Amino acid sequence: MRAKASHLSGHPTLAVGSWVGERRALTAVARGAAPADRYIQDGTLLNVYTGECYPANVAIKGERIAYVGGRADMVGARTEVIPARGRILCPGYIEPHSHPWNLVTPAVLARHVLPLGTTTIFADNLPVYELAGPRGFEAATRALTRLPLRFYWMVRVHAQSRSTGEARRFPAGTLARLIDNPRVAAVGEITRWPELLEGDRRLLDRLALAAVRRKRIEGHTAGASAEKLQGLAAAGIASCHEPITAQEVLDRARAGIAVMLRQSSLRPDLKALFGALKEAPGLAARLMLTTDGSSPAFVAEHGFVDHLVRLAMAEGVPSVEAYRMVTLNPATYYGLDHEIGGIAPGRFADIVFLRDLSEPTPERVIARGRLVAEGGRLVAKIPEPPWRRIFSGPAARFAPGLRLAPEDFGLLSGRRKPVLRLVSAVITRLEERPAAEGDLLAALVDRRGRWICRGIVAGFARDLHGLATTLSTDFQILVLGRDPRAMAQAVNRLPAVKGGLVVVERGRVIYELALPLGGIMAAASLPDLAARERELLDLLKARGYAYHDPLFTCLFLTADFLPEVRLTARGVWDVKHRRVLSPSRPLARGGRRG
Repeated sequence: MRAKASHLSGHPTLAVGSWVGERRALTAVARGAAPADRYIQDGTLLNVYTGECYPANVAIKGERIAYVGGRADMVGARTEVIPARGRILCPGYIEPHSHPWNLVTPAVLARHVLPLGTTTIFADNLPVYELAGPRGFEAATRALTRLPLRFYWMVRVHAQSRSTGEARRFPAGTLARLIDNPRVAAVGEITRWPELLEGDRRLLDRLALAAVRRKRIEGHTAGASAEKLQGLAAAGIASCHEPITAQEVLDRARAGIAVMLRQSSLRPDLKALFGALKEAPGLAARLMLTTDGSSPAFVAEHGFVDHLVRLAMAEGVPSVEAYRMVTLNPATYYGLDHEIGGIAPGRFADIVFLRDLSEPTPERVIARGRLVAEGGRLVAKIPEPPWRRIFSGPAARFAPGLRLAPEDFGLLSGRRKPVLRLVSAVITRLEERPAAEGDLLAALVDRRGRWICRGIVAGFARDLHGLATTLSTDFQILVLGRDPRAMAQAVNRLPAVKGGLVVVERGRVIYELALPLGGIMAAASLPDLAARERELLDLLKARGYAYHDPLFTCLFLTADFLPEVRLTARGVWDVKHRRVLSPSRPLARGGRRG
């Protein structure tokens, strides 16, 4: 019987014959009738199913666990014996909601977080899908399937920012094909919850693609009241990672929505969120912990999922419950607890060796049945996917000869103008008034040179001359500054570095971060990119930036689901009233206006 090829993974799906052969091999090892490939000896097992810790050995065959117990009759002449005396064996950590494209590639992230104990990531597909199309996403995921860190996927069914071509980019047939893949665990995150609450048929049709395939529907319900959450749960939303208070955690949990508690570079809320457990201790069985889309600098300083466990225990969460929140709970939520999330026969052999439960950073990590990290150092090879080939389509490229002039960034006509006033790193308020001292000219420019959306931003960095970046949630070019000449120079530099972020002052490039992979990533190490991120923060703070995460400020100035006003392909967008305040305008071919 031949296996049917998978659309995304490039590997055969586990057909009946393959499954039977693998299970026969596992049961033979469990009986002692065949040798294990690896045998972890004399460890102390953290059993997340029962909450116990007790002595145990673990036998591994291929990528899976065959036996957990006291026997050793499956140790053969060629079995690799791994001593674990004095060490606690814990399931590999699971990140349930990740955006592994934040300056680094997913492979770069894997190299950094595997030694920290994370062996599984549930990842957002939007950037590679938007920039490389469905075939590019399929190529990327085929390559990432070969990594020792296991990636599962959340497939987006709509964009982060509305544009006229969205229906063409997200066709139902293509989405259905992607969701069919066993490595796709959910659709999401659904940022357009007001439309969902109103019963928008087109959106519900896309969510149905997941529901009929028994895949999760990931929510993004920031700002939804307890009453509105009832309707969102009724519409199929299964989880949310957006609560920022303990009460918001309870509101979601009481509506049957699984809650992911977040500690990220953008929102370090985790300590406050654990207050929900005081009101509802039983909630611990439903909670998951996430780093969301944390920046390289944050991960380099604090760690990854191991950091979340440490914070949880510091806030009084019992250690076994803290570890369940990053192992069994997310595995159960996604319906994959028969595969991941615990150390038991038949599960994938993803195991971390801990000196003590009080210290979640492991001494040794086994992933997919093999040793991948020891003493905090990666010992496995993590190849990069062929990104340049993946990002070879038109969406990731700049228009040939793209070149803008200072006059492209002039003030909008009229006395009263829509001003985007930053009141936090990512939240804006609408001010309709004339331009004032300290405001910045702003623009969103199509990479292909077809259109420009012009506006005004207040509260970013009043002394910034010119900044241009491809770091935006609609993957076009965001431009900010007080000097149109510096703004034009910054934009015109971007094609030469194939995307990234450029800052210009007095005719000179004073900062340049090249992100040649789609304009969003580089294959440099995470610590190197973290250093460049910190350098940018220092530079912008010296010019008046008052917040803590300029990367997310740039990313979300185009995200039309956040309050209150945004720059979009259609124009300056009033989020609450869903209307264009000032429309985009066409650019002449090559970027110059007529």
